[in-house]
Amino acid sequence: MFEGMLPDNMFIMVKDLNASIEERMFRRAAMIMGNIHHKNIVKLVGYCYEFNHRFLVYEYSKNGTLDMYIHDSTLCKKLTWRKRIEICVMVAKAISHMHSGCLEIVTHGNLKSENVILDENFEAKVTEFGFTIINGEAIYCGASTEKDERDFGMFVLTLLTGCRDEEDLCKWTYKEWIEGRASNVVDKRIDGTSVDLEELERTLRIAFWCLQTDELRRCSMYDALTALEFHNAVDPPPPPFA
Repeated sequence: MFEGMLPDNMFIMVKDLNASIEERMFRRAAMIMGNIHHKNIVKLVGYCYEFNHRFLVYEYSKNGTLDMYIHDSTLCKKLTWRKRIEICVMVAKAISHMHSGCLEIVTHGNLKSENVILDENFEAKVTEFGFTIINGEAIYCGASTEKDERDFGMFVLTLLTGCRDEEDLCKWTYKEWIEGRASNVVDKRIDGTSVDLEELERTLRIAFWCLQTDELRRCSMYDALTALEFHNAVDPPPPPFA
């Protein structure tokens, strides 16, 4: 992803897929993605299929990626407990809209903190959705939502803990939670007095349901959003890695 400017002085972000894809599929996917309008989704404003390049052109967002804030010792101070929960809700709104609020189901395919942008108001926006790169070939993600659900669960754990290691992170956080030490998993750079323990419990449960190995057990993005936004009760989940 790199920055650019259009002739009308509009700032943009440009993604070169750097992968092969059939032109008709690329154009159809870009048209579908360009018709998605949601305040928590970075808008696709254009695309280009020319020679060996497949460019996607997005609206500009000022403050960089969420990943940059999570893993920077100074910037992370802006990620208070309240802001992290708000970001979870905003990302859940974005993915839920893609899954059930569009004319066709759209999936992200690669949801992670690197693909969440913070705008000038420090609002979270999901970007780089729709395509995944496999062996140098761009694949349109289509209508399978299960990977997004799992990725959202891991995204939540990463945001709450400030950690990256996927496999160990899931096992460690579940062990701490099931043994009654949920507060141990919270990013130590957060002021502990600001952490709402009831909110932590609910958010971890949602993450673990999204991470279930059995896809049929996973929490849908609509259900995850509803529980996060309206503080619904969430049943205790079984081990997600069983």
